[in-house]
Amino acid sequence: MQLAMTPWLDGLNTFLSIALFIIGLFCLLTRRNVIKQVIGVKIMLQGVTLGLIQAGHLSGDVNFAQTMVISALIVEAVVIAVALALIVNIFRHYPSGDVDELKRLWG
Repeated sequence: MQLAMTPWLDGLNTFLSIALFIIGLFCLLTRRNVIKQVIGVKIMLQGVTLGLIQAGHLSGDVNFAQTMVISALIVEAVVIAVALALIVNIFRHYPSGDVDELKRLWG
């Protein structure tokens, strides 16, 4: 059963996906802690996922949008797993987790 979406709900969903992406980008660019930056990336990916679903709904090809979302979720899980592994290594060497301290690794 498909729910009928009114134009204002379509606009709201589009606005929310853009807002999530911008909030995640802001968090990624302004925070110095590695964990907070990974949370920002996660928020950005959720905005992209919502945008894919909304684009599929607007184009009328929901099945393709669902396929793209499943692929995006798999990629997202891999990215977060690698990021968490890097965070563990960062906290072993730099307990504060500050990104600016990582500049000492340049050599």
